[in-house]
Amino acid sequence: MKNLTTLLSILLFTLVIHAQDSVLISDFESLNHTEWKGTLTYMDYQSGEPTTIETMLQITIEGNGVKSNMQYVYEPHKNNKSSVSIKKDGTYYGNEKIVSNTINNDTRTIVTTYEGKDNGEKVTMFITHKFNDTNYTISKKVVYKNTKESLVRNTYKFSKLK
Repeated sequence: MKNLTTLLSILLFTLVIHAQDSVLISDFESLNHTEWKGTLTYMDYQSGEPTTIETMLQITIEGNGVKSNMQYVYEPHKNNKSSVSIKKDGTYYGNEKIVSNTINNDTRTIVTTYEGKDNGEKVTMFITHKFNDTNYTISKKVVYKNTKESLVRNTYKFSKLK
């Protein structure tokens, strides 16, 4: 059953990749000047167990880019500021190819993909940004090239503060 689910996931992602969409900076406008509180849950490489830590996030839109300031409450040395621009006529979000951009019941879902490495192995990564006026979720799914196995590597879940 697990192999069937993995195969169906890969086929779905393959179909979605061929139906590439695009984004506009206005798609992110609801995130402008917002603050979020939440958690990051990630699969620990060593133990193979999920680990959850508290996080804070602030987002602003500047020009054609989305600026993020992420803080890890109990691991401040891991804090991160980033800026991601929309590129190539909206078909790329930074270096990630846009797979889909949909809105359903006031919730926008943007899926991107890129090639990389996870735990030393070649993978295809899928990042899903799902947000509305009160919630924002970012999840990273990895599909291993050599085995086609997949797993959700990490998920951020936020609630809006302001």
